[in-house]
Amino acid sequence: MSTVAIIPARAGSKGIKDKNIVELNGKPLIYFSLKACFDCPQIDHVVLTTDSEKIAKLSKGLFNDLIIVDRPQNLADDHSTSELALIDCIEQLDGKILNIDKIVFVQATSPLTNPSDLTKLINQLNVFDSAAFFIEDYGFFFDIHNMRSQREPRQKRTPLKREAGNAWAFKKDKFLKNKTRLFGNIGYQYIDPPKHLEVDDLADLLLVEHAMKISKKVD
Repeated sequence: MSTVAIIPARAGSKGIKDKNIVELNGKPLIYFSLKACFDCPQIDHVVLTTDSEKIAKLSKGLFNDLIIVDRPQNLADDHSTSELALIDCIEQLDGKILNIDKIVFVQATSPLTNPSDLTKLINQLNVFDSAAFFIEDYGFFFDIHNMRSQREPRQKRTPLKREAGNAWAFKKDKFLKNKTRLFGNIGYQYIDPPKHLEVDDLADLLLVEHAMKISKKVD
């Protein structure tokens, strides 16, 4: 049985032009997610599904063992969901990769994800049907909390689990049946900030770039 990482990366982007391949610390953004997948011992195959020849060529040049799947144009517009792209990709892989058991849906826009994070997420599938990353959020939410009540110090509050968009893992057959990334018994894997940061606009890019530089100094 094999575990396959799938990274969707379409050409269209609003916040940053060519966001998935924008330069970050001398590398295209997608490089970091691809490298995390290839360096993860739990992952047997790494797949990129894209509608962009430019993204495909650049990514294949970075990692020769990368499998490229053509993403149809009708599944690459602003209204297309990631789930639809994943389903199409898995169907195209049928017969090309045998005995696919687990899928890891990895975001190209989360460059701080590392291989050990992905290993922990995949291991959740030993017990659960699907799994997601989360961070602890001690904030106050108008839709949840009584904002007029007295507030306890942070150390006495119970944090909420906020989903982090780095990656999701799930059993392939159950995903194709449910057609949603989280289903059944769900496992929650904590990820250390600032690794949860995503790049959606220029401010995010600058923040992640700074986090990377600080991390190098600490290491």
